[in-house]
Amino acid sequence: MRPSVRAAVPLAAAGAALVAFANPAMALCQDRIEVKGPTYVYDQAYKDVKTKITVVRDQGSTSVLLQASGFPADAAGKTFGVHVHVNPCGPKGEDAGPHYMNPDGSHDLPMEQMEIWLDATVAKNGTAHSGDVVPWKVAEKAAGSVIIHALPTDPATGGAGARNLCTTVPF
Repeated sequence: MRPSVRAAVPLAAAGAALVAFANPAMALCQDRIEVKGPTYVYDQAYKDVKTKITVVRDQGSTSVLLQASGFPADAAGKTFGVHVHVNPCGPKGEDAGPHYMNPDGSHDLPMEQMEIWLDATVAKNGTAHSGDVVPWKVAEKAAGSVIIHALPTDPATGGAGARNLCTTVPF
């Protein structure tokens, strides 16, 4: 998981990006994508989960927000790894391919600075919200989906277990 300081900043920064988008005078060179899903559910325990993914790109950053509802009661308090993947969703979880990585980033950086991680903890009411802002722009059509995994993200490997559900996002 990201350090707590960075985890607190993305939602505030992403909110500011969305406010700027709503005001065209502030939204020079921004684009916004909003998708509801999921496109595919791979673990039927999560068949009632609904997702909303919002992406805001500007000249030098990308904000990705996740809103999810309908998690089963036994998911309350559980943290799920959530990542941007390179391909659109498909009938099999692996169809979404690997995590999207910043192609211009130094491979000396920790993985969490090269990828977009949106780990989310489910509240008692079955909802989960998370967001991340990265200081680089995901190029148009360079990524294709957001996957909610079974486990929290391992900061050393980026792994987060099985793929529970996938929402295609036309980045």
